[in-house]
Amino acid sequence: MVLGKVKSFTVSYDCLNDSNVPVFSSGDCVSGRVIIEVTGEIRVKSLKIHAKGFAKVRWTESRNAGSNTAYTQNYTEEVEYLNHKDILIGHERGKSVWIYLF
Repeated sequence: MVLGKVKSFTVSYDCLNDSNVPVFSSGDCVSGRVIIEVTGEIRVKSLKIHAKGFAKVRWTESRNAGSNTAYTQNYTEEVEYLNHKDILIGHERGKSVWIYLF
């Protein structure tokens, strides 16, 4: 069983600001590490990292269109900022570290 041999699995990121808040702006590089420590040999077909970043907004505006008429308009928008996949593969026993940058 693979899960019984995985001692630790960590995905970390390199923080760009002093407050360690995971906030990134347009043009920033997102980087970090994927660390896996296993206690024995395991067979892995593939290991992938998939990072997604997007923004969603929704609001409603209401107006009076006359003495007895109300008008309501709903607005929504979604913007994708990041959609990146990397394939990470390792074969060694022990602790493996993969550094990612996108």
